[in-house]
This record gives sequence, C-alpha cells and structure tokens, in this order.
Amino acid sequence: MSRDVGDRYRCVQCGAELVYEKPCLCDESQPHSEICCEEQMQKVGD
Repeated sequence: MSRDVGDRYRCVQCGAELVYEKPCLCDESQPHSEICCEEQMQKVGD
C-alpha cells in the first residue's frame, strides 16, 4: 500500500508518531511496515 503526505502512524507502546512528509509511490505489491518497540505502528485517523 502506498503512503500519502500526512499519513500518520502511532506506536501503541511508547506513543511515538511517524508522519509522512513526502508520498511513497510504491505499488500494492511492495509491503510497507512502520515498526517501533518491535511492533507495527497503528495508522491514526482512519
């Protein structure tokens, strides 16, 4: 899944947040992962 400008991800363990400032244009066949505290971060706002 691609990532758009402004997409936000939050770590449920420590509360750190990641915000995409530039789009990621990878296609659907390329996996993404936002890892913090050894777990996948959760998307915020959807």
